[in-house]
Amino acid sequence: MIALFLAMQIAGSAATASAPTFIVVRDGQTTASVPVTISDGQAFIRADLLVKAMRGTLTIGTNLHYTLALPRAHLDLIDGIPFAKFDTVTVPLTRAPQVFAGQLYLPFQFVSEIIPRYGGGYFYDVALGELRTNASAAVSRAPPPAGVIGSPPSGAVASSPTPAAAAPIPPRRTRPAAPPPPKVVVIDAGHGGPDRGMTGPIGSPVWFTEKDVTLSVAKLIASVLRARGVDVLMTRTTDTLIAFADRGRIANSNHGDVFISIHCNAPGSNNAAGARERGFETYFLAEAKTEDERRVQDMENESVKFETGANAPKGDPLNFIITDMAQNEHLRESSDLAQTIQQGLIDVHPGPNRGVQQANFAVLRGSYMPAVLVEIGFGSNQSEATFLSDQANQRALARNIAGSVIAYLAHYDSRIGGAR
Repeated sequence: MIALFLAMQIAGSAATASAPTFIVVRDGQTTASVPVTISDGQAFIRADLLVKAMRGTLTIGTNLHYTLALPRAHLDLIDGIPFAKFDTVTVPLTRAPQVFAGQLYLPFQFVSEIIPRYGGGYFYDVALGELRTNASAAVSRAPPPAGVIGSPPSGAVASSPTPAAAAPIPPRRTRPAAPPPPKVVVIDAGHGGPDRGMTGPIGSPVWFTEKDVTLSVAKLIASVLRARGVDVLMTRTTDTLIAFADRGRIANSNHGDVFISIHCNAPGSNNAAGARERGFETYFLAEAKTEDERRVQDMENESVKFETGANAPKGDPLNFIITDMAQNEHLRESSDLAQTIQQGLIDVHPGPNRGVQQANFAVLRGSYMPAVLVEIGFGSNQSEATFLSDQANQRALARNIAGSVIAYLAHYDSRIGGAR
Protein backbone atom coordinates (compact mmCIF):
# COMPACT_ATOMS: atom_id res chain seq x y z
CA MET A 1 0.00 0.00 0.00
CA ILE A 2 2.80 2.43 0.86
CA ALA A 3 4.57 1.76 -2.46
CA LEU A 4 1.35 2.17 -4.42
CA PHE A 5 0.54 5.38 -2.58
CA LEU A 6 3.98 6.80 -3.29
CA ALA A 7 3.94 5.85 -6.95
CA MET A 8 0.52 7.38 -7.54
CA GLN A 9 0.32 10.27 -5.10
CA ILE A 10 3.84 11.57 -4.35
CA ALA A 11 5.86 12.54 -7.41
CA GLY A 12 9.55 12.98 -6.76
CA SER A 13 11.32 16.31 -6.81
CA ALA A 14 14.69 17.03 -8.38
CA ALA A 15 16.32 16.40 -5.00
CA THR A 16 15.03 12.84 -4.81
CA ALA A 17 17.93 11.39 -6.74
CA SER A 18 20.33 12.42 -3.97
CA ALA A 19 18.00 11.70 -1.04
CA PRO A 20 19.58 9.52 1.68
CA THR A 21 17.80 6.71 3.51
CA PHE A 22 17.52 9.01 6.53
CA ILE A 23 18.51 12.52 7.46
CA VAL A 24 20.18 13.75 10.62
CA VAL A 25 18.65 16.83 12.20
CA ARG A 26 21.38 18.60 14.19
CA ASP A 27 20.63 21.54 16.48
CA GLY A 28 23.67 22.53 18.52
CA GLN A 29 24.94 19.27 20.01
CA THR A 30 21.50 17.61 19.83
CA THR A 31 20.90 15.20 16.97
CA ALA A 32 17.97 13.09 15.79
CA SER A 33 17.45 10.80 12.81
CA VAL A 34 14.39 10.94 10.57
CA PRO A 35 13.78 8.15 8.05
CA VAL A 36 13.34 8.94 4.38
CA THR A 37 11.17 6.48 2.51
CA ILE A 38 11.96 5.97 -1.17
CA SER A 39 9.69 4.05 -3.50
CA ASP A 40 10.14 3.82 -7.26
CA GLY A 41 12.65 6.65 -7.11
CA GLN A 42 10.40 8.96 -5.10
CA ALA A 43 11.17 10.28 -1.61
CA PHE A 44 9.08 11.65 1.23
CA ILE A 45 9.36 12.42 4.94
CA ARG A 46 6.70 12.14 7.60
CA ALA A 47 5.94 15.64 8.83
CA ASP A 48 5.37 14.81 12.50
CA LEU A 49 8.72 12.99 12.81
CA LEU A 50 10.58 15.82 11.09
CA VAL A 51 8.99 18.51 13.24
CA LYS A 52 9.63 16.55 16.42
CA ALA A 53 13.32 16.19 15.51
CA MET A 54 13.45 19.95 14.98
CA ARG A 55 11.90 20.48 18.44
CA GLY A 56 8.74 21.96 16.98
CA THR A 57 5.08 21.02 16.84
CA LEU A 58 2.69 19.98 14.09
CA THR A 59 -0.81 21.42 14.43
CA ILE A 60 -3.80 20.12 12.47
CA GLY A 61 -6.38 22.82 11.74
CA THR A 62 -9.61 22.97 9.75
CA ASN A 63 -9.94 22.41 5.99
CA LEU A 64 -6.92 20.06 5.89
CA HIS A 65 -4.70 22.88 7.14
CA TYR A 66 -1.42 22.02 8.88
CA THR A 67 0.99 24.32 10.69
CA LEU A 68 4.64 23.41 11.23
CA ALA A 69 5.64 25.48 14.27
CA LEU A 70 9.43 25.37 14.33
CA PRO A 71 11.54 27.14 16.97
CA ARG A 72 12.31 30.03 14.62
CA ALA A 73 9.61 29.88 11.95
CA HIS A 74 6.01 28.88 11.19
CA LEU A 75 5.04 27.23 7.91
CA ASP A 76 1.44 26.59 6.82
CA LEU A 77 0.45 23.75 4.50
CA ILE A 78 -2.70 22.18 3.07
CA ASP A 79 -3.11 18.56 2.06
CA GLY A 80 -3.02 18.29 -1.74
CA ILE A 81 -2.00 21.93 -2.36
CA PRO A 82 1.56 22.47 -3.73
CA PHE A 83 2.21 25.66 -1.77
CA ALA A 84 3.53 26.52 1.64
CA LYS A 85 2.95 29.80 3.42
CA PHE A 86 5.72 31.46 5.41
CA ASP A 87 4.50 34.61 7.13
CA THR A 88 3.08 36.61 4.19
CA VAL A 89 5.07 34.75 1.51
CA THR A 90 3.46 32.01 -0.59
CA VAL A 91 6.11 29.44 -1.55
CA PRO A 92 5.54 27.00 -4.45
CA LEU A 93 6.40 23.33 -3.88
CA THR A 94 7.50 20.82 -6.50
CA ARG A 95 4.84 18.42 -5.20
CA ALA A 96 1.85 18.75 -2.96
CA PRO A 97 1.96 17.43 0.62
CA GLN A 98 -0.23 14.34 1.00
CA VAL A 99 -2.06 12.70 3.88
CA PHE A 100 -1.92 8.92 3.99
CA ALA A 101 -3.17 6.72 6.80
CA GLY A 102 -3.77 9.82 8.89
CA GLN A 103 -0.19 11.13 8.55
CA LEU A 104 1.04 14.16 6.58
CA TYR A 105 3.95 13.40 4.23
CA LEU A 106 6.21 16.09 2.80
CA PRO A 107 8.17 15.97 -0.46
CA PHE A 108 11.91 15.72 0.12
CA GLN A 109 12.25 19.21 -1.34
CA PHE A 110 10.89 20.46 1.98
CA VAL A 111 14.10 19.36 3.71
CA SER A 112 16.54 20.14 0.91
CA GLU A 113 15.18 23.57 -0.10
CA ILE A 114 12.20 24.97 1.80
CA ILE A 115 13.41 24.70 5.42
CA PRO A 116 16.92 26.02 4.55
CA ARG A 117 15.31 29.08 2.99
CA TYR A 118 12.39 29.71 5.31
CA GLY A 119 12.97 27.59 8.42
CA GLY A 120 14.94 30.10 10.44
CA GLY A 121 18.70 29.40 10.35
CA TYR A 122 18.86 25.85 8.99
CA PHE A 123 20.91 24.67 6.04
CA TYR A 124 21.01 21.29 4.36
CA ASP A 125 24.28 19.40 3.82
CA VAL A 126 23.77 17.23 0.76
CA ALA A 127 26.97 15.23 1.25
CA LEU A 128 26.19 14.24 4.85
CA GLY A 129 22.41 14.18 4.63
CA GLU A 130 22.21 16.62 7.56
CA LEU A 131 19.81 19.41 8.30
CA ARG A 132 21.80 21.68 10.60
CA THR A 133 21.41 24.97 12.38
CA ASN A 134 24.02 27.68 12.26
CA ALA A 135 24.73 27.05 15.94
CA SER A 136 25.56 23.40 15.40
CA ALA A 137 27.93 24.27 12.56
CA ALA A 138 29.59 26.97 14.63
CA VAL A 139 30.65 24.35 17.18
CA SER A 140 33.22 23.05 14.72
CA ARG A 141 33.89 26.49 13.20
CA ALA A 142 34.23 24.77 9.86
CA PRO A 143 32.69 26.16 6.68
CA PRO A 144 29.96 24.04 5.07
CA PRO A 145 31.28 21.62 2.48
CA ALA A 146 30.39 21.78 -1.18
CA GLY A 147 26.78 20.86 -1.72
CA VAL A 148 25.43 22.70 1.32
CA ILE A 149 22.17 24.50 0.67
CA GLY A 150 21.22 27.53 2.77
CA SER A 151 23.05 30.28 4.57
CA PRO A 152 26.61 29.66 5.86
CA PRO A 153 27.16 29.41 9.61
CA SER A 154 27.30 32.66 11.49
CA GLY A 155 30.93 33.58 12.19
CA ALA A 156 32.38 30.89 9.96
CA VAL A 157 35.02 32.01 7.47
CA ALA A 158 35.52 30.06 4.27
CA SER A 159 39.18 29.35 3.57
CA SER A 160 40.56 29.70 0.08
CA PRO A 161 42.74 26.92 -1.33
CA THR A 162 46.24 27.94 -2.33
CA PRO A 163 46.90 27.99 -6.06
CA ALA A 164 49.49 25.21 -5.74
CA ALA A 165 46.99 22.88 -4.11
CA ALA A 166 44.23 23.55 -6.59
CA ALA A 167 43.55 20.59 -8.84
CA PRO A 168 43.17 21.32 -12.54
CA ILE A 169 39.57 21.37 -13.71
CA PRO A 170 39.08 19.07 -16.67
CA PRO A 171 37.27 20.56 -19.64
CA ARG A 172 33.54 19.97 -19.51
CA ARG A 173 32.12 17.77 -22.17
CA THR A 174 29.09 19.27 -23.77
CA ARG A 175 26.27 17.30 -25.26
CA PRO A 176 23.98 18.47 -28.01
CA ALA A 177 20.94 20.13 -26.47
CA ALA A 178 18.01 17.76 -26.40
CA PRO A 179 14.85 19.07 -28.02
CA PRO A 180 12.37 20.35 -25.45
CA PRO A 181 9.54 17.96 -24.62
CA PRO A 182 6.22 18.70 -26.31
CA LYS A 183 3.86 20.88 -24.36
CA VAL A 184 0.84 19.31 -22.69
CA VAL A 185 -2.39 21.26 -23.02
CA VAL A 186 -5.34 20.07 -20.95
CA ILE A 187 -8.71 20.78 -22.56
CA ASP A 188 -11.71 20.61 -20.25
CA ALA A 189 -15.19 20.41 -21.77
CA GLY A 190 -17.47 21.97 -19.18
CA HIS A 191 -20.27 20.00 -17.47
CA GLY A 192 -21.29 16.53 -18.72
CA GLY A 193 -23.50 13.59 -17.78
CA PRO A 194 -26.41 14.62 -15.55
CA ASP A 195 -24.93 18.13 -15.40
CA ARG A 196 -26.31 19.64 -18.61
CA GLY A 197 -24.99 23.12 -17.92
CA MET A 198 -27.07 26.00 -19.22
CA THR A 199 -29.91 25.40 -21.69
CA GLY A 200 -31.66 27.80 -24.03
CA PRO A 201 -32.43 29.93 -25.84
CA ILE A 202 -34.62 32.15 -23.70
CA GLY A 203 -38.10 32.64 -25.13
CA SER A 204 -38.24 29.45 -27.21
CA PRO A 205 -38.42 25.69 -26.63
CA VAL A 206 -35.09 24.45 -25.30
CA TRP A 207 -32.84 23.07 -28.04
CA PHE A 208 -29.38 24.29 -26.93
CA THR A 209 -27.49 22.30 -24.28
CA GLU A 210 -24.16 23.57 -23.01
CA LYS A 211 -22.52 20.21 -22.25
CA ASP A 212 -22.87 19.09 -25.90
CA VAL A 213 -21.47 22.29 -27.41
CA THR A 214 -18.52 22.47 -25.00
CA LEU A 215 -17.56 18.86 -25.78
CA SER A 216 -17.75 19.47 -29.52
CA VAL A 217 -15.62 22.63 -29.37
CA ALA A 218 -13.14 21.01 -26.96
CA LYS A 219 -12.60 18.09 -29.34
CA LEU A 220 -12.00 20.49 -32.23
CA ILE A 221 -9.46 22.47 -30.19
CA ALA A 222 -7.68 19.22 -29.36
CA SER A 223 -7.54 18.24 -33.04
CA VAL A 224 -5.98 21.56 -34.06
CA LEU A 225 -3.39 21.44 -31.29
CA ARG A 226 -2.41 17.85 -32.06
CA ALA A 227 -2.02 18.70 -35.73
CA ARG A 228 0.47 21.39 -34.66
CA GLY A 229 2.58 19.04 -32.55
CA VAL A 230 1.10 19.74 -29.12
CA ASP A 231 0.25 16.92 -26.72
CA VAL A 232 -3.38 17.20 -25.63
CA LEU A 233 -5.21 15.65 -22.71
CA MET A 234 -9.00 15.97 -22.47
CA THR A 235 -10.67 15.69 -19.10
CA ARG A 236 -13.66 14.10 -20.82
CA THR A 237 -14.25 12.81 -24.34
CA THR A 238 -17.79 11.51 -23.79
CA ASP A 239 -20.97 12.66 -22.10
CA THR A 240 -19.89 11.88 -18.56
CA LEU A 241 -19.64 13.75 -15.27
CA ILE A 242 -16.15 14.60 -14.02
CA ALA A 243 -15.89 16.11 -10.54
CA PHE A 244 -14.32 19.55 -10.24
CA ALA A 245 -11.44 18.25 -8.12
CA ASP A 246 -10.80 15.35 -10.50
CA ARG A 247 -10.38 17.70 -13.48
CA GLY A 248 -7.51 19.44 -11.72
CA ARG A 249 -5.99 16.14 -10.60
CA ILE A 250 -6.06 14.87 -14.18
CA ALA A 251 -4.20 17.97 -15.33
CA ASN A 252 -1.62 17.83 -12.53
CA SER A 253 -0.89 14.12 -12.71
CA ASN A 254 -0.20 14.42 -16.44
CA HIS A 255 2.08 17.45 -15.94
CA GLY A 256 -0.05 19.81 -17.97
CA ASP A 257 1.45 23.10 -19.10
CA VAL A 258 -1.87 24.94 -19.41
CA PHE A 259 -5.50 24.17 -18.55
CA ILE A 260 -8.36 25.46 -20.74
CA SER A 261 -11.98 24.97 -19.62
CA ILE A 262 -14.68 25.61 -22.26
CA HIS A 263 -18.13 26.86 -21.21
CA CYS A 264 -21.22 28.68 -22.52
CA ASN A 265 -22.70 31.67 -20.76
CA ALA A 266 -26.19 32.59 -19.56
CA PRO A 267 -27.62 35.76 -18.00
CA GLY A 268 -28.85 36.17 -14.46
CA SER A 269 -32.51 36.36 -15.49
CA ASN A 270 -34.73 34.73 -18.10
CA ASN A 271 -36.49 37.91 -19.17
CA ALA A 272 -36.27 39.82 -22.43
CA ALA A 273 -33.22 41.76 -21.25
CA GLY A 274 -31.48 38.52 -20.39
CA ALA A 275 -32.27 37.10 -23.81
CA ARG A 276 -30.38 39.99 -25.40
CA GLU A 277 -27.11 39.29 -23.54
CA ARG A 278 -24.35 38.34 -25.99
CA GLY A 279 -20.59 38.10 -26.28
CA PHE A 280 -17.52 36.20 -25.19
CA GLU A 281 -15.22 36.52 -22.17
CA THR A 282 -12.26 34.67 -20.63
CA TYR A 283 -11.68 34.18 -16.89
CA PHE A 284 -8.67 33.42 -14.74
CA LEU A 285 -8.69 32.34 -11.10
CA ALA A 286 -8.87 35.19 -8.61
CA GLU A 287 -11.41 36.74 -6.31
CA ALA A 288 -14.47 37.99 -8.21
CA LYS A 289 -14.70 41.77 -8.00
CA THR A 290 -17.88 42.69 -9.87
CA GLU A 291 -21.48 41.56 -9.56
CA ASP A 292 -21.39 40.00 -13.02
CA GLU A 293 -18.19 38.08 -12.25
CA ARG A 294 -19.82 36.71 -9.08
CA ARG A 295 -22.92 35.76 -11.07
CA VAL A 296 -20.92 33.71 -13.58
CA GLN A 297 -18.84 32.24 -10.75
CA ASP A 298 -21.94 31.09 -8.87
CA MET A 299 -23.54 29.72 -12.04
CA GLU A 300 -20.54 27.59 -12.97
CA ASN A 301 -19.78 26.48 -9.41
CA GLU A 302 -23.38 25.32 -8.94
CA SER A 303 -22.48 22.14 -10.82
CA VAL A 304 -21.02 20.77 -7.59
CA LYS A 305 -24.55 19.66 -6.70
CA PHE A 306 -24.23 16.85 -9.26
CA GLU A 307 -21.17 15.38 -7.55
CA THR A 308 -21.48 12.53 -5.08
CA GLY A 309 -20.47 12.86 -1.45
CA ALA A 310 -17.20 11.08 -2.22
CA ASN A 311 -16.28 13.49 -5.02
CA ALA A 312 -17.69 16.72 -3.66
CA PRO A 313 -15.04 19.13 -2.34
CA LYS A 314 -14.61 19.31 1.42
CA GLY A 315 -14.65 23.04 2.07
CA ASP A 316 -12.44 25.46 0.16
CA PRO A 317 -8.81 24.66 0.98
CA LEU A 318 -7.38 27.27 -1.39
CA ASN A 319 -8.85 30.24 0.46
CA PHE A 320 -5.80 30.54 2.71
CA ILE A 321 -3.53 31.30 -0.25
CA ILE A 322 -5.88 32.92 -2.76
CA THR A 323 -5.34 36.33 -1.17
CA ASP A 324 -1.62 35.98 -1.85
CA MET A 325 -1.95 34.65 -5.38
CA ALA A 326 -1.47 38.08 -6.97
CA GLN A 327 2.27 37.50 -6.66
CA ASN A 328 2.13 33.90 -7.82
CA GLU A 329 3.52 32.99 -11.23
CA HIS A 330 0.47 30.94 -12.19
CA LEU A 331 -1.87 33.84 -11.57
CA ARG A 332 0.16 36.21 -13.70
CA GLU A 333 0.54 33.60 -16.42
CA SER A 334 -3.17 32.76 -16.30
CA SER A 335 -3.97 36.42 -16.81
CA ASP A 336 -1.64 36.55 -19.82
CA LEU A 337 -3.16 33.38 -21.24
CA ALA A 338 -6.68 34.79 -20.79
CA GLN A 339 -5.69 38.01 -22.57
CA THR A 340 -4.19 36.05 -25.48
CA ILE A 341 -7.27 33.85 -25.93
CA GLN A 342 -9.68 36.76 -25.59
CA GLN A 343 -7.81 38.74 -28.21
CA GLY A 344 -7.77 35.75 -30.56
CA LEU A 345 -11.55 35.37 -30.49
CA ILE A 346 -12.25 38.91 -31.68
CA ASP A 347 -11.73 38.01 -35.34
CA VAL A 348 -14.17 35.08 -35.42
CA HIS A 349 -16.88 35.86 -32.87
CA PRO A 350 -19.84 38.05 -33.92
CA GLY A 351 -20.71 39.03 -30.37
CA PRO A 352 -19.23 41.86 -28.30
CA ASN A 353 -15.87 41.46 -26.60
CA ARG A 354 -16.73 41.33 -22.89
CA GLY A 355 -13.05 41.28 -21.91
CA VAL A 356 -10.91 39.33 -19.47
CA GLN A 357 -12.56 38.70 -16.11
CA GLN A 358 -11.60 37.01 -12.86
CA ALA A 359 -13.55 34.72 -10.53
CA ASN A 360 -13.06 31.92 -8.03
CA PHE A 361 -14.08 29.03 -10.28
CA ALA A 362 -14.01 25.63 -8.60
CA VAL A 363 -12.88 23.95 -11.83
CA LEU A 364 -9.71 26.10 -11.91
CA ARG A 365 -8.74 25.83 -8.24
CA GLY A 366 -6.92 22.51 -8.37
CA SER A 367 -4.93 23.08 -11.57
CA TYR A 368 -1.38 24.05 -10.65
CA MET A 369 -0.51 25.63 -13.99
CA PRO A 370 -1.76 28.60 -16.02
CA ALA A 371 -5.51 27.98 -16.22
CA VAL A 372 -8.46 29.82 -17.76
CA LEU A 373 -12.17 29.37 -18.32
CA VAL A 374 -13.50 30.53 -21.68
CA GLU A 375 -17.17 31.53 -22.03
CA ILE A 376 -17.52 31.16 -25.81
CA GLY A 377 -20.93 32.80 -25.99
CA PHE A 378 -24.46 32.97 -24.63
CA GLY A 379 -26.54 29.90 -25.41
CA SER A 380 -29.44 31.83 -23.94
CA ASN A 381 -29.40 34.24 -26.90
CA GLN A 382 -31.22 32.97 -29.99
CA SER A 383 -28.72 34.22 -32.57
CA GLU A 384 -25.65 33.33 -30.52
CA ALA A 385 -26.99 29.84 -29.74
CA THR A 386 -27.43 29.35 -33.49
CA PHE A 387 -23.87 30.54 -34.09
CA LEU A 388 -22.41 28.27 -31.41
CA SER A 389 -24.29 25.22 -32.70
CA ASP A 390 -22.92 25.53 -36.24
CA GLN A 391 -20.01 23.17 -36.96
CA ALA A 392 -18.19 25.67 -39.17
CA ASN A 393 -18.34 28.30 -36.46
CA GLN A 394 -17.18 25.80 -33.85
CA ARG A 395 -14.18 25.01 -36.03
CA ALA A 396 -13.37 28.71 -36.35
CA LEU A 397 -13.57 29.21 -32.60
CA ALA A 398 -11.45 26.13 -31.99
CA ARG A 399 -8.84 27.21 -34.55
CA ASN A 400 -8.40 30.63 -32.96
CA ILE A 401 -8.38 29.34 -29.38
CA ALA A 402 -5.76 26.74 -30.31
CA GLY A 403 -3.71 29.38 -32.14
CA SER A 404 -3.86 31.64 -29.09
CA VAL A 405 -2.67 28.82 -26.83
CA ILE A 406 0.28 28.10 -29.13
CA ALA A 407 1.13 31.81 -29.28
CA TYR A 408 1.01 32.02 -25.48
CA LEU A 409 3.28 28.98 -25.07
CA ALA A 410 5.80 30.42 -27.53
CA HIS A 411 5.77 33.76 -25.69
CA TYR A 412 6.18 31.99 -22.35
CA ASP A 413 9.15 29.98 -23.64
CA SER A 414 10.81 33.11 -24.97
CA ARG A 415 10.58 34.69 -21.52
CA ILE A 416 12.06 31.74 -19.63
CA GLY A 417 14.56 30.58 -22.23
CA GLY A 418 12.66 27.50 -23.37
CA ALA A 419 12.64 25.75 -19.99
CA ARG A 420 9.49 23.90 -19.19
